[in-house]
Formats: sequence, structure tokens, C-alpha cells
Amino acid sequence: MDIQKINVKLLLDAPPGFDFDVLLEIFGRWRLEQGEEIMDLADYAHVDHGPNCLLVSHRWHFGIDLGGGEPGFFLSVRKGLSGPPADRIQQAVKLLLEKSRRLCAEPGLPPTVKARCGEIEVTLNDRLAAPNTRETDALWRPAVDAVCSKLYGNGNARVEAEKDPSRRLGYRIKADEASLTLEELLRRVG
Repeated sequence: MDIQKINVKLLLDAPPGFDFDVLLEIFGRWRLEQGEEIMDLADYAHVDHGPNCLLVSHRWHFGIDLGGGEPGFFLSVRKGLSGPPADRIQQAVKLLLEKSRRLCAEPGLPPTVKARCGEIEVTLNDRLAAPNTRETDALWRPAVDAVCSKLYGNGNARVEAEKDPSRRLGYRIKADEASLTLEELLRRVG
């Protein structure tokens, strides 16, 4: 399957009532940098339980998502993935981790905003090419399991698939080891 649209979300802890408007200033600077083909900065703070602030490039969207009532660093890959399914998921996760690490290092982001490195969501964002069926799950679950093993080791995390067939096929990965850092996950994912 030539899936290009993969969303990944790394859950984070943020203090109650945290004002994510600080991202507008940070992403405003990032937007001016060369090399990423960044087209826009979108402020969706008015959308309840949706994306908060997104940096939009030709290849990806990155920002904070509040979907499901849980904040997280969010990356939506739009194009540029290659290889078999596990490679594509690994590429998306690696890009998310790189951008998240950079954002966490920004002086404007309070140190109380921290990645929960043991909780990642992976969603295939193409209902036509990847419907939420048992057949599609059988094709993609081994890829998710392979990336999960790379990140957390064999048997150290649980992978749960989205059960509602009306929703996009997605997986929630929850690791037993909660003390991992972004740097360690990046090292593991290559």
C-alpha cells in the first residue's frame, strides 16, 4: 500500500490551563527558516479538542493537538514516505520526535510541558487506501509492532487498534517504561 498520509501523536503533560499561544511566537520564527518549505502557520485554538497551533509545510503539518482531550505533539505526514509500511511509520515517528525535541528545547516553551515518551498514537490518514477493516489491520499491525519493538523493546509496550470501523485505522502504543526521553527514543528509532 502506498500510504503517504500518516499521523503520529506523542502525548504530553502540560499544566492545567496552559496557554499554547506561546507556539505562535515559536512557530513564527520557525516559519522564516529556509529548507522546510513551510507555507503557513495556522491557529486553531478556537477548535475544541482539535489542533491548537500547526506549522504547515508541503510535506508535513506539526504542532500541538488536543484531540481526545489529551494534548500531544502532533505530526501529519502528507508526502515523501518510502519503503514498506514499517519504514513509513518509522519515518513519521522519527520526524515527530525530531520536531518535538526541538520544540521542547525552545526557551519560550515552559519546562512544565513534557513529552510522555511512552504514549504514541499512529493513525493512517487515508480512509480510501486504508479503511479500518481486519484486512487492513492485518497488513499494518506488523509494521506498527515492529516500530513499537524498536522504540520500546520486545514485549515492553501494548498496541491497541481503533475498534470503531467508522473511524480511521489507528493504533495507540503504551509502553511500560515511562522514564524514556525524546533523545533515547530518537536513538532507538535511528
